[in-house]
Amino acid sequence: MADPAEQILEEAARRFDGAEVYLSSGETRSVDFENNRLKRLTARQFRGVGLRVFAQGRIGFASTTDLRDPGRLVEMAAESARFGEEPRFDLPGPSEQFPDVPTEEPAVGDVSPGKMVEMGREGLEMSIAASQEYLFSSDISTRLATERILNSSGLDLQYVKTDMAATVEVKEIGGGGLLEVYEFKSWGRPFDSISDITRRALKAMEKGRVIAPARSEVMPMIFTPKAVGNLLEPILLALNGKHVYKGSSVLAGRIGERIVDERITILDDATIPYAPDSAPADSEGVPTRPLALVQGGELKSYVLDLQTAGLLGLETTGSGYRSYASRPSPSFSNTVLKAGPDAYDDMVAGLERGVIVDQTLGSGQSNILAGEFSVNVSLAFLVEGGKIQGRLKDCMVAGNVYELLSKVEGVSCERQWLGSDYLPAICVSGIKLAAQG
Repeated sequence: MADPAEQILEEAARRFDGAEVYLSSGETRSVDFENNRLKRLTARQFRGVGLRVFAQGRIGFASTTDLRDPGRLVEMAAESARFGEEPRFDLPGPSEQFPDVPTEEPAVGDVSPGKMVEMGREGLEMSIAASQEYLFSSDISTRLATERILNSSGLDLQYVKTDMAATVEVKEIGGGGLLEVYEFKSWGRPFDSISDITRRALKAMEKGRVIAPARSEVMPMIFTPKAVGNLLEPILLALNGKHVYKGSSVLAGRIGERIVDERITILDDATIPYAPDSAPADSEGVPTRPLALVQGGELKSYVLDLQTAGLLGLETTGSGYRSYASRPSPSFSNTVLKAGPDAYDDMVAGLERGVIVDQTLGSGQSNILAGEFSVNVSLAFLVEGGKIQGRLKDCMVAGNVYELLSKVEGVSCERQWLGSDYLPAICVSGIKLAAQG
């Protein structure tokens, strides 16, 4: 039987000036616990293909999960080209520069649903042992995917990605209102327990049962890796080449300028072995490489796919990612924030009066592209004399992320993987805490 991806490419290449096929297939399995009960076991297989073509000076795109009729997909792509952009790039050919990035661990596929149930029950038992009042939820999943990119310039690249992920959520509804803590992890290799993230969640729950009085004031704050991830969202959004091209990014035209404290270095790195978003190439077949976005506080690069780079008159950064059902777009792989010299416990001990911000509700409704944020703090702790006094309720933090990260007092030497983010804790000075009452 003829290879469907090659069939699609062959037919499209005969008709158009250029053609690219992106094929994704694989399987996911997951086990969910919700509020102390096993809720569901799920297994799903997927396969889909996206076709991008250059037709009469325009870009056309179509996708399907039905590979039985390649001609139909080609026709849909041709029809969409009538409304497409003018291409500002050439399709990449074969390359000898693809990094040797380990992304596949077959043992991930050997993790059975029964084993995932066992892991979930272990976490549930830990939660119940800590308190009968806690409600425990978890989601444990595995994913195995084969990605293939081939085009009319001779590129034919295929690689396999594996991933195992887990999220734990523990909550309690009591006199202090709702207390909710979540932890998560993800990696390209299997793990056999969620006790580590469950233990972290339960530790935070125990600290949060004591309510500390809150008042509106300006004080130093430590943002844990979870909170740092939310803090970086406005910067990463502004680094997206599409926003730069449209002129909506506050960082447009500022390459080479210092935008934050010199202790802040942010990398986008898809070459870390087994990291969640590592790959030898982006979804357009461009080799990946470690990319310095901000180095020593100085803006070094945006993230660019082929089309956006062409529109800006720049080179792609190998950051064009997509699913089979979408066009490539500038996107991040693994976001890495450089560690600092400071021990986390020492940063806490050094606070005479301050706050540890652990969880926030997104980036708020402010002008995110300008770096402004206003977020409700869902989990934070008051520190006095270097000691945690209890949880703060009904608080909000607002400001500008570039100003905030220009007041850095410390960056922890410890870092934590949170999904595809590898982040330290950061201590900043002079931040306004707004409290109700």
